[in-house]
Amino acid sequence: MNVIYEPRGRALEYAYLACNLYGGVCPHRCSYCYIPPATRKSRAQWEATPWYVRKDVVKWLERDAERLSGTDRRVLLCFHCDPYTPSAASFGVTRQALKILRAHNVPFQVLTKGGGFAVRDFDLYGPHDAFATTMTFMDPNCSEVYEPGATLPSNRIQAIMEAHRRGIHTWVSLEPVLAPSESLAVIERTHEYVDLYKVGKLNHDPQREAKIDWRAFGARAIELCEKYGKRYYIKEDLAKHLDGIGFTNTDTRKVHRPGP
Repeated sequence: MNVIYEPRGRALEYAYLACNLYGGVCPHRCSYCYIPPATRKSRAQWEATPWYVRKDVVKWLERDAERLSGTDRRVLLCFHCDPYTPSAASFGVTRQALKILRAHNVPFQVLTKGGGFAVRDFDLYGPHDAFATTMTFMDPNCSEVYEPGATLPSNRIQAIMEAHRRGIHTWVSLEPVLAPSESLAVIERTHEYVDLYKVGKLNHDPQREAKIDWRAFGARAIELCEKYGKRYYIKEDLAKHLDGIGFTNTDTRKVHRPGP
């Protein structure tokens, strides 16, 4: 394949296939972004690389989608970028990508902090596609400090609500967890219109990680999901802290296609 690829490591728990449409520094400028350490760059080096649309990404995506037509593996947009930053929305490449995937019967899932910017493309979603948003805080003041370029939590919630209203499968990524009480509050606030929660922890920040009781957080997250009858997926890094606590993961990386 050319631009669709098979993720590795922690990313594999989100998707078996993915595509990054853009490169360079993400305009959301989240202080906790994992891309600099994952790509072995300093924060300064990463921020010095201008945002850009990957060269010929639409052309190569078309070819990959032709090969994958009918697959049961959802393609995630995106890991190394956000498909709905203000810059991405103005270029329209994300919409072109979704059209290509839908035309070739390749299921997709969009993961974004772009909130309302994503709503304009909800008309392209089919029964096997999914819309997701990363939620780190309910408190808008915290959001503005740690993710200054992203839409506020209320905006992301409005997008999830609209996707749910249209019958689109929805999920929320509770990762990274910077303040457990805030992440738990997301479940309390959104459970009526979220189909699945993917719950992780915080990585790449050993000092802050050590200050959080991950067992207590994981147990409470599971308790809330089960209280509200919500499906969930506990990521491996968090599951390591949950010995003796029972839970049932739901894996939505593949879709069910009826047989002939």
